[in-house]
Amino acid sequence: TFLRGGWLSLSYAHEYINQDEIYVGSAKSFVGAISSIHDEVSTLNARDVVRLQLGIVDRLGIDVNLPFVHREHSHIYHGPQRTLNQWEYWNFTGLGDISVQAQYAVLFPTKLSDPYLSIIGGVKMATGVTDATNAAGDTAEVTIQPGTGSTDAIVGASFRMPTFSVPTLNGEYGSLPLDILLLYQMNGAGTNGYQFGNSLQAHVGTSYEFSRKASLLLQVNGRFQDFANVGQTDEPRENTGGTWIFVSPGIGLNLTDDFSGVAYVQFPVYQNVHGIQQTA
Repeated sequence: TFLRGGWLSLSYAHEYINQDEIYVGSAKSFVGAISSIHDEVSTLNARDVVRLQLGIVDRLGIDVNLPFVHREHSHIYHGPQRTLNQWEYWNFTGLGDISVQAQYAVLFPTKLSDPYLSIIGGVKMATGVTDATNAAGDTAEVTIQPGTGSTDAIVGASFRMPTFSVPTLNGEYGSLPLDILLLYQMNGAGTNGYQFGNSLQAHVGTSYEFSRKASLLLQVNGRFQDFANVGQTDEPRENTGGTWIFVSPGIGLNLTDDFSGVAYVQFPVYQNVHGIQQTA
């Protein structure tokens, strides 16, 4: 639907991730298990995203994401410039980095049983706040700022294929689709030369429309990220990047022809971080 000319969608999403556990590699650990200039304790991440999708012509669409980021972060500082073992805390909200993506359908379905394949290209712009501070006036570390200060390129592909028919509650039959989305982000240098590691996001999912207005959803979500280039910061490179895999059940509701909603809960099934990091 999104890639049909003249089609317009406006949506809002709220995302919540509470990174309140410490991992070393793939094992649960504790704060300070590996010595660093500051020992991470926890980070609460919440994002509110306004999304606009516009079908320019058949097969070609534009996707714009406008995020607002809220973070609460705490760590224990061990550096020489302040009191040793000083607990520090930040709580702020600010504009994040806007992303714009174009999507072009290579395979464009003419009926529900046809496969769909599109290619994706886009850019994440340096629009977000990069100077958020705490109550003491201390600037938050680069890695938790709402914006990265970098311009990043995004490429990817989206595939959808109906599989087999299953009965619904109203006695009809519907197909279980196979959905695959791959997005690779190539990050540029941002604030103080910090460059997040390039990342691959892979999503595989399906949906079961058990009634005309409701569907059960299931996804497996993976993120694979390289080490960062820390630039002129004192962030430890060895504690960046890793692999995260989640299983995400959800529900979708079609309330009217023009209004729908979805909700997912993500359960971490595999996390393997480089060095020591906070996890969800």
